[in-house]
Amino acid sequence: MTLHRTFISVELSDEIRRRAAALQDDLRAAGVRLRWVKPHHLHFTLRFLGELSTAQVALAVVATREAAAEIAPFAVTLAGLGAFPTLERPQVIWIGTSAGAESLETLAARVSEALAREHFGPDRRPFRAHLTLGRVRDERHWGELVRALRRFQDREIGEMPVESVTVMESRLTPEGPIYAPREQVRLGHALNSPSV
Repeated sequence: MTLHRTFISVELSDEIRRRAAALQDDLRAAGVRLRWVKPHHLHFTLRFLGELSTAQVALAVVATREAAAEIAPFAVTLAGLGAFPTLERPQVIWIGTSAGAESLETLAARVSEALAREHFGPDRRPFRAHLTLGRVRDERHWGELVRALRRFQDREIGEMPVESVTVMESRLTPEGPIYAPREQVRLGHALNSPSV
């Protein structure tokens, strides 16, 4: 049986992708050494589903359509650098969200609720609206990294519209993952349906 490594995401606008990549460049220039997420792979993960059968992918698409129908398009502002688990002991470096964060969290919650109706288990980690830029590969450079993060901590990337959700397949290769959208679902599509 063929399995598909699947996640549900919000893709970035071209302009926000460019600005996020410019921040990565600024961090590199400041001496930050990370395993960087390639700019064309940057996205908000609403839910990672792991290895799914073809039938399960179809159910994930159904659930995503249901969830997207309930949410009107909105805007989100990307601002502020952060790290998991903390800024003092960073492992994962990310850009946070300010305006629109609650809407993104609501969208993720609706996706999880719709997936539960299709018998997907609960998400092990609570959703937190963030855009991963890179991962620490050498803890010996934590001091430099923490200083750079503090320097760029208040950087605002900008605002983007959130108008759709994507069911994405990720194929792992030695050169890195290859993403292939299985389905892109527009938000609030039921709102545009003619009333009966």
